[in-house]
Amino acid sequence: MKQFIYLFLIVIFSCEKDDICPETTQTTPRLVIEFYDLTNPDVLLQVPGLYALGLSTDGIEIPINNEIVTTRSSIELPLKTDDTETEFILYKSYDIVDGEVIGNPDRIKVTYDSENVYVSRACGYKTNFDIQTFAITTDTDPWMISSDILINEITNENDIHVKILH
Repeated sequence: MKQFIYLFLIVIFSCEKDDICPETTQTTPRLVIEFYDLTNPDVLLQVPGLYALGLSTDGIEIPINNEIVTTRSSIELPLKTDDTETEFILYKSYDIVDGEVIGNPDRIKVTYDSENVYVSRACGYKTNFDIQTFAITTDTDPWMISSDILINEITNENDIHVKILH
């Protein structure tokens, strides 16, 4: 038992400060979108049952890690680090009834440039993005009406990057 404790202490105290990436270190930031009232564009408006799915280049729906259905006025979406565009389906009033998905889906497409930035030896690299375009695909029953890019540079998740009116 003494040998185990001794070995444990050696391992703990031999770690350098830069061997562990602190949880507070910002890694690759997600795109942050806030939703506002179409009739009063300065007022945040929650989206009931908001849920997001990613889309592959072939149009296949891809679940987003830790994405849940909830009523909220903002969402954080991960952009592809190995591409220059990412598409999502954002559902309003998402639910599954008798195995069928219900709700109102709208598609968005973000095009961007990316830059890999060295963070540290322990954390490696993160990717920052520069939004070129943000488009809402028109359909027969749109719930997202218009958008405005507030900040093109996505370097952290503390800022709101895009405003959507609905």
